[in-house]
Formats: sequence, C-alpha cells, structure tokens
Amino acid sequence: MLVKAIDNPNQMGKNKNLCKDMNRQNFMKRLMDQIGKNSKERLLKANLNSLENEIRKYILMEFANNGRPPHPEKITERLNLSSVDIVNKAIDKLQKADLLSRNGEEIISSYPFSALETYHKVMFDDGHEVYALCATDALGIHFLLNKDITILSRCPECEEEVKIIVKDHQIDSYVPDGLIEFVSNIERCGCTAKNICPNINFFCSEKHLKEWREKNPNYKSGEIYSLNEALEHGKAIFGDLLK
Repeated sequence: MLVKAIDNPNQMGKNKNLCKDMNRQNFMKRLMDQIGKNSKERLLKANLNSLENEIRKYILMEFANNGRPPHPEKITERLNLSSVDIVNKAIDKLQKADLLSRNGEEIISSYPFSALETYHKVMFDDGHEVYALCATDALGIHFLLNKDITILSRCPECEEEVKIIVKDHQIDSYVPDGLIEFVSNIERCGCTAKNICPNINFFCSEKHLKEWREKNPNYKSGEIYSLNEALEHGKAIFGDLLK
C-alpha cells in the first residue's frame, strides 16, 4: 500500500514531534519496567534455599510490624536455629544479592522498607508506622501486606506534605490534586537502595517538578507517572514478594 507524502510542512513538523513523544514514552516505560524487572531478577539470581528464604521473609515481616529489622540473635531464636552463624551467612548472601543493605553489621533496609527516616512514611490502621525506600516502595507495601495504608511523603521542591490513602488495591484519596510520581533516569548500578530509590519521589504538581528539574539538571531526565501508574508498578514489584 502506497502512503502519500505529506506536502504540508506544518503537518510534517507535527508528525515529527509526535514520533519524538512516542519514542520518549516507550523509552521511559522501559525504564520503570526495567527497574521492576531487575528487582525480580535479583531474587531469582540469589538462588536462596528454603531456610534463607524463610530468613528473608522474617526480616521483611519484622520491618512491617515494627519498622525496624530484627537482630540476628532474634532471628536465630524465633526460627529455632542451632547457630547465629547460619543467620549471618544468610544475611551476607541477601546483601550480596542486593535484597537488603547494611551499615557495618546493622541491617538498614530490605525492600521496600527502610530502618532510617526517608521522605516516605507509611501508616497502618492500627497506628504503627514504617518508612519506605521510595515512592513506588511506599505504594507497594499495600500489596506486600494486603493492608490499607496511608502514605505521608514530601515534595522535594517545596517540602510540603503529600498524602495518599490506598485501600482495596486502589488509590482511595490523595492531596494535593496535582500529585505525581517522578522517576529520574540516573545511575542504576550498584546498591538499589542507595543509587535508585532516592530518585523515585512524589511531587505536588508538574509545575513543582519542572522547577525542581531546573535546579537539579543532573536529575532532570526521567519519567512522570500518574498515581495509578505508580500503584501498578508497586503491585508488580512487591505483590508476590512474601509468597
């Protein structure tokens, strides 16, 4: 089938811009998909045995219930293991696989949770709180635990609080109205908690994001997601993490 050439230069310009927009959208879609894919692949490549996987899930549940990780001695006792060395070796393996991170011998994060304060606080109906490593992780906690959550985060540009309530696998409400998620296309090598998570944040509006990008040119390349899109990413990454 022959396609007639477009003689109108204005129309040609519009088509070029459309192609650029489509290419940009496809590239950035691959960016977030790749982050999620890498997350799942890390767990598969770790090749954990049943005990190591049980230790991994126990650490996650301690984070979820208490907002902090358990000490190796507690893991040893609760899982009725013969030696704390078994736990320490498992934790070493989890760290090498980038499934958790440590500061010295202390666990400071296990995706999606952080033992340190971050921009992203997650509150449960019973009143207890945890911190998430990034915006997507905060949303993913709902699917990880199948519990209603309230997320209190901050816009990096104005430092004002933003609020998101997630119930029954969907966004129940949020403020402010223009709330979005921005994922910077920055360094993706090394520890995810250190190099990627700090660059996935909520912004009050596209206006605030634009202002922030102008002040932070090294981080301006990236993709904007609606809350529903970000929620789907959280589900894809964390929905099966405890299974």
